[in-house]
Amino acid sequence: MALGTAVLETLRDLALRRVLRQSGWSTLRVIGLSSALAALLLAVPLLLAESQPLDGWAFLAALAVGGSLNALAFWGYGRAIALEDLSLVLPLINLSPLVLLLAGWWVLGERPSPSAVAGVGLLVLGALLLGRSRRGGPSPGGMAGLGQLWASPGCRWMLLVAVIWGVAATMDKLGVQAGGSVLWVLSLQLVIGGSLLGLSLPGGQASGPAAAKAGGQAATCWGRVLPFLLVAALAGAVGTVWQMEAIRSTAVVHVIAIKRLSTLFGSGIGVVALGEAEGRRRLLAAAVMVIGAATVLWSALP
Repeated sequence: MALGTAVLETLRDLALRRVLRQSGWSTLRVIGLSSALAALLLAVPLLLAESQPLDGWAFLAALAVGGSLNALAFWGYGRAIALEDLSLVLPLINLSPLVLLLAGWWVLGERPSPSAVAGVGLLVLGALLLGRSRRGGPSPGGMAGLGQLWASPGCRWMLLVAVIWGVAATMDKLGVQAGGSVLWVLSLQLVIGGSLLGLSLPGGQASGPAAAKAGGQAATCWGRVLPFLLVAALAGAVGTVWQMEAIRSTAVVHVIAIKRLSTLFGSGIGVVALGEAEGRRRLLAAAVMVIGAATVLWSALP
């Protein structure tokens, strides 16, 4: 299920990238529509599935925190893939386990194991390789790779996403335990979709000939991007449910480590199918970061 999640996330990323770059809509609107459609698609399996006991307060608490964090994260995720190549921004998601490791070190005083330190080294090496593939001169201080990454708005957004998902990783486990996989994912997608669509609402409506022209353009745009929106919503809904079911069956770190293969899949498609530049170095960087993330995650197992 975790491997299936990785494949479906790659499909979702490609579909969302197409909508973001062809529709002319804001990131808030695109990600909000995708999440709202995913929630609608999950309504039928929720009605057909066997209900499980609901711990209402625990579910609502997890949803309040997880929904808020994921709404911000998915908005940033959409901004990143709209602004930059997939092969440049997707590998940066692998830095999220580093957030958990540093939090345990600074807050709880947990000493990193040798394998965790090795994983951090691989993550930093991968980030340096990824950044050095950016065009332009080196940054001062010998940190050219990291400096070049920080100079990219799309990379900065994805770094923010990695931090948020590192912090919010435990909310999914709590939500699934309190209400089940399908109900949790549906509710999460509703919160994400509702909040982002609400923020994307225009301040006013046009009228007269301008409104008629805008309406015709909107209809054409809907016909062009709706299939990709549906693909993104379906892939996101099914992939997230599979992820939650996998979390119920094994440790979260196992699931996330396998799921992060989506960053390597997406980078490969970006280079091979979309013709993104400097493919060899970016794919090498993505592979190194996936291995580093998996090493950090597995070092957390008892």
